[in-house]
Amino acid sequence: MRVVIRGLLGDEWKDVIAEDGWITDVGEAKMGQLTGARLIDTGAHLFPGFVDVHVHGGGGADVMDASMDAFEQIATTHARHGTTALVLTTVAASREATSATLSAWRKPAEWRGADVLGFHLEGPFIHPERRGAHPAEHVRTPSPEELRAYARAGPVRILTMAPELPGADETLLTARDLGILVSLGHSAATYGEAMRAFDLGAKSATHLFNAMEGLHHRRPGLAAAALDRADAMVELILDGVHVHPALARLAMRIKGRHGVMLVTDAVSVVDMPEGRYGFAGSEVVYEDGVVRRPDGTLAGSALTMERAVQMGLAHHVFLPRDVPYVAAANAARLLGERRGRIEPGYRADLVALSEAGAVTHTIVGGRLVHSA
Repeated sequence: MRVVIRGLLGDEWKDVIAEDGWITDVGEAKMGQLTGARLIDTGAHLFPGFVDVHVHGGGGADVMDASMDAFEQIATTHARHGTTALVLTTVAASREATSATLSAWRKPAEWRGADVLGFHLEGPFIHPERRGAHPAEHVRTPSPEELRAYARAGPVRILTMAPELPGADETLLTARDLGILVSLGHSAATYGEAMRAFDLGAKSATHLFNAMEGLHHRRPGLAAAALDRADAMVELILDGVHVHPALARLAMRIKGRHGVMLVTDAVSVVDMPEGRYGFAGSEVVYEDGVVRRPDGTLAGSALTMERAVQMGLAHHVFLPRDVPYVAAANAARLLGERRGRIEPGYRADLVALSEAGAVTHTIVGGRLVHSA
């Protein structure tokens, strides 16, 4: 199946030609390429489809619902906001619940939303004092054997772990052997402990500045290590609540356009009315656009990648030319996926944005999955 997607690339109108879900050419479509093809004329600015490596839910569904229906609802909800690929993210839970969630995934014959690239285990191997909204009863010390069991249950792509915990080194090396990316987070690690983990193969920091030591001038912890480490990627939640714009700008200035990944950390409330919901085994309150536990602890977000890009541009965290990297290419590169670029040989995942930055079209593998 041939598809021609038309829109603005930079300041020029271009045609992106895709065959069977992959980009084959970018330029001005020739008559032969248009013959028999489906034309999607967006009339808007084209960007690589957004890639989100940290998604707990959306549209009323939660990853821990452990069903293909829930996974598709999440994928469909986020596709409406420009996400073309995502990593389903768990919370700290019992071994049985985590395994059930992982084993619920089946490669679908048909799919309506963003592509699912696997699972991100946010816990259970996190520091109890930095657990955030994760339930204390399910926080455990790192275990290579437990991680191997999860890898057998389903496609684990990312593990968030506190590197200062007993067993962390062995678990990190096991993850590396299994092809699982390790991201450091929910941690009380010192600068030295974090740097050792990066030396052992950790690749990124989970939601930079959140659930970790801040930038103290005499006690540099994980946040400082992740900023100082040139080869480490960092996640940023740009919802105006999790990270002050000044710190986001600082992170962007230090890491550059190739070192930052926008993530949502979104929970089930995305595209839902405000009210009370369940998350991580307890009740959370979604009010004034923010999700918190009754004690005030932030519990994920109601953020979308569409909104994260808008916030980043509005607060001058990055420029329009940086969007393809921070919202798509960096996460795809971290995962080793041929996505996140509008070039031949890459997946035909695109998002079209209006002048105001609103999503008008989402295209996944050459399929139009959303049109405003």
